Amino acid sequence: MRTGINPAKLDSQLSVQYHHRIVIPVFIPELSGYFENLKEVYRLCIETAFKSQHSRSAITVVDNGSCEEVKAWLRELQDRGIIETLITHQSNIGKIDAIIGAARGSREPLITLSDSDILFRNGWQEEVESVFRSFPKSGAVAPFPIARHMYYHSSSTQKAVVTGDMKFSFRETDEHELIREVYESYGWNYEPAYDGVLPVVQKNGKEAVMGCGHQVFTIRRELFFDMPLSPSFIKIGAGSELNWIDKPINELGFWRLSTLKTYVHHMGNQLTEENKAAFEEVVKNESTPNLLALPQTEVNKMNLWEHRFFSKIFKLKNDFRPPAPELTVQFKSL
Repeated sequence: MRTGINPAKLDSQLSVQYHHRIVIPVFIPELSGYFENLKEVYRLCIETAFKSQHSRSAITVVDNGSCEEVKAWLRELQDRGIIETLITHQSNIGKIDAIIGAARGSREPLITLSDSDILFRNGWQEEVESVFRSFPKSGAVAPFPIARHMYYHSSSTQKAVVTGDMKFSFRETDEHELIREVYESYGWNYEPAYDGVLPVVQKNGKEAVMGCGHQVFTIRRELFFDMPLSPSFIKIGAGSELNWIDKPINELGFWRLSTLKTYVHHMGNQLTEENKAAFEEVVKNESTPNLLALPQTEVNKMNLWEHRFFSKIFKLKNDFRPPAPELTVQFKSL
């Protein structure tokens, strides 16, 4: 039996408050061993995401089967208004399935997927959004540049250079130490003469870097529905980011870019004094930008032959550097 009218039916329309959503997965099954200090690492990640975001942005945390102490801590963060949305899984459903599911359930046109050991610096969000505005075919934008991502599923971006849709040049960074820090967090060696020279693209008076990592990056919402719809059933790694996100965005004809400056730190599972100092420098972002309207664009898939053709032509016309120095990978299992 029902009496009266549901008040929501009298005013059924919802106002749009946000245009940017940050999705952060959390998996701490126990507070010992590898996970012993991760709660503090994740605290800095979530708090710097909260402090650095503007008021048109909100945070979703996906608890992927954490222990009860961590679940209680996340509920407290939501009660304090730091987390806007909290999704809780009783058991680990896998990183990529957890974050893509959260992204598809979000309504904002821009969705940032971030590892939970990322420390955000002020200005990252504004710069990423500026790249999306100026590069209309941007599909994914990372807030840190890595020269070696230039040929990592970037053939759609290279096609835009070959066809004259954007300008291209190499330029030495003025942030060698910040980029070196990112390399070292991967277990990579940093060679300044090669890794410190960035592949810069330009369009509509704006500059960005060719290529995009997947530790933290922002994606157009509609692209999540053109990615593989079947679940990965992969806990972490094993090519899941590659096959469910990176490769599809490029194959759909969208550009994978990065900011010219480094706006994040990769903390790992142990805090350093440098991490703590960087955290203290982050201040609350009080800005309220206008709601973002992304340039309308269409999917323009390329076949395998086109990807190979434009990548080869791009390299022949633009990349006259000697072969890349050998990359020493410390964590070969990853």
